[in-house]
Amino acid sequence: MKAFEILAQLIEISNAPVEVDRRLKNLVDMVAQHFSLSLCALFLRDPQEGRLHLKSQSGRRPVFSPDLSFSTDEGPVGVCTGQKIPVFIPDNSQLPLLGGPLPRPLASFRFLAFFPIFDDISLYGVLALLANEPRQVSDEERNLFPVVCRQIAGTLRSSQVALESKKRIAELNTLHAIGVAISSTLDLGELLHRITLSSAKILQADGSILHFMDEDAGLMKVVSSFGVEEANLSLTPLALGEEMVGTVALTGEPIVLRETRTSHYSFQGIPPEISSLVCVPLISQSRTIGTLTLFSLRPEDREGKVFDEEDKNLLFTMASQVAIAIENAIIMHRAETLGKEKERNVRELFLLYEVSRSMLTTINLDRLLRIILLSITLGSRLGFDRAALFLVDEKEEVLRGMMGVGPADGEQAERWREKLERHSPFSPGWAIPEEMAETPYDNRIRRARIPLKEKHSLLIKTLREQRSFNIEDAHADPEVNPEILRWFGSRAFASVPLLAKGKAIGLIAVDNRISGRPITETDIGFLNLLANQAALAIENSRLYTNLQEINAQLLNTQNRLIQSEKLAALGEVVASIAHEIKNPLVSIGGFARRLERGMKENSAEKKYMRIVLKEVGRLENVLNQTLVYSRELPLPSSPQSVNRIIEESLSVLEGEFQDKNISITKELEPGLPPLVSDPQQVKQIFLNLFVNAIQAMERNGQLLVKTSAEKRGEEQFLRIEVGDTGGGIPQENLENIFNPFFTTKMDGTGLGLAITHKIITRYGGDVEVINRPGVGATFLIRFPLPPD
Repeated sequence: MKAFEILAQLIEISNAPVEVDRRLKNLVDMVAQHFSLSLCALFLRDPQEGRLHLKSQSGRRPVFSPDLSFSTDEGPVGVCTGQKIPVFIPDNSQLPLLGGPLPRPLASFRFLAFFPIFDDISLYGVLALLANEPRQVSDEERNLFPVVCRQIAGTLRSSQVALESKKRIAELNTLHAIGVAISSTLDLGELLHRITLSSAKILQADGSILHFMDEDAGLMKVVSSFGVEEANLSLTPLALGEEMVGTVALTGEPIVLRETRTSHYSFQGIPPEISSLVCVPLISQSRTIGTLTLFSLRPEDREGKVFDEEDKNLLFTMASQVAIAIENAIIMHRAETLGKEKERNVRELFLLYEVSRSMLTTINLDRLLRIILLSITLGSRLGFDRAALFLVDEKEEVLRGMMGVGPADGEQAERWREKLERHSPFSPGWAIPEEMAETPYDNRIRRARIPLKEKHSLLIKTLREQRSFNIEDAHADPEVNPEILRWFGSRAFASVPLLAKGKAIGLIAVDNRISGRPITETDIGFLNLLANQAALAIENSRLYTNLQEINAQLLNTQNRLIQSEKLAALGEVVASIAHEIKNPLVSIGGFARRLERGMKENSAEKKYMRIVLKEVGRLENVLNQTLVYSRELPLPSSPQSVNRIIEESLSVLEGEFQDKNISITKELEPGLPPLVSDPQQVKQIFLNLFVNAIQAMERNGQLLVKTSAEKRGEEQFLRIEVGDTGGGIPQENLENIFNPFFTTKMDGTGLGLAITHKIITRYGGDVEVINRPGVGATFLIRFPLPPD
């Protein structure tokens, strides 16, 4: 009856709805109580270590240390586990011990009995019955204890099944969680971040590192990490077979290290305080594409995670999902990249087509340059933030800034883009918005001048070597001089040459000062394509402009030739008539003066005679100027000081200047080269200009006379300016002021400026009128000087 009660209680305890550890404790307590034992202890076997570990012991106060363990090969216990048979020791002080001595903690007991706990599947451990006094085991007890052990084995088996089920469910949940984490995005960067973050959290690791295989170089490179400070993370690539990561990548086999201090591996890029880690390969289509490493640290305030075989197997299973997800993301990334490249190529080709079409239909150079710069900046989402165009000026031997296009800030850039999207610069009749026409950037570029002989200038180097440059740090580049930094104001920029017929005619410089986007080699390639088109268009525009200028010059020369022929014929007639008129006019004047002297003062006759004399004098003046203009001027005779001739001319008219209270400002540069000329002819130039200025100005006017030397390329000129405050010349009269007999004065001959123009051109010079309506006019004269 007692056996049935024990079995009933045993079954009840085994099936109780409590934790397995509590059930095992109740079982050993029940066995110790029913069989009057000093102690009943349950030891479980660790097959990997080959040891028995204390799992539970009877009594309220533990007799054995909780971490008690001993080898399964040790003494009678080894016989019990090795042969799976019970071992009885009624009195260990009188009988020789089977299999050798007892483990030291058990040697103090007089009675010992060991029963193996096993079933058809596994050996789970040993049930130890211990008493302080010797005793015998009855036949009933011999038959009952194996039943108790089988019940305990069943309890352990069911708990293992439940534990394995929980682990399996946990693993499935883990795989599901990692699957959800990595399947919710195809963005490669985000996916790699999620892999390192999720894997570390799911396996309770302190950190993780993901390496990718660079198949071309045969190196493992860090692409993502979690839990590693940047200062401790080495980005140095690892060769296959190098360190633990390289070994896993080479062999394709995972590695788990419970304790890193006893390992022969080194761990580059992982914090030195790691305690345990596991590394698995990422294999896709039988090809290792990388590795995933999880590690735990050795903190002082808590027990660190120790990775085991289960963690390795779970992570290895996860790695297969991760590898597939990464492979899919890489494929998607490549597809997106390829799609973007194709889209970019289409846009670039379309842009090149639009630019080429516009260039073929646009001859105006300024508009053409504007279209070119807009097409590589705001005219396309592919464009740069700002662009500047420079052209070679061969006459002055400089690289001249022609135009700059670019907004001042991001807000203005977006506003400009919206305008250009509504009205494309390539559309017919497109007008440049006012805020795009003149900008501070454009003004800076237009003022730029770089001598073509400059040795240390990146822009000149672009022309000289006929190749593009991409400058990432302008401040550190010795070829970037301060002028370029001042014009661009950007840390990074690029320049490409404009090549036409194998010759560099200019360049285009671009930057991304607002967005900060790096300029790539792809950008440079596209810019070179556009620059080639632009160079041909600019060259064609220049040729067309030159052709127009030549045609205009030919037409002007033809008109002047016709006019000269007419004037020559007219001059002969005028000269002949003037000679015929001059002789009787001299007689009339002579007799009139004789009559005037004989008349009474204040008489009406004398008053009338003076009028006759005045008109005769005017006619003589007209005849003299007509004869001067009609006859050929003599060639220059000797070197003359222009400053001296100006001083003499001013002194001749000193009284006229004083009558009108006109102030004279003289800026005569000393040491000017002499002008080989006839001094009387040169004086005639200044007298005509000064008289015209006196007649044009009211009282208190201002006359400016300025001389200087001027150099254009290799040519030297003598520059003279004569300016007044006489209100300027009416616009409708400006084109005729040098024509003979054209005058706006009641008593003028219309020959003063015509004679002035004739003398100047006789010496190979030119005269230019700078007219300021409402203010005054300035006559700018240039005489060429012989080479030094």
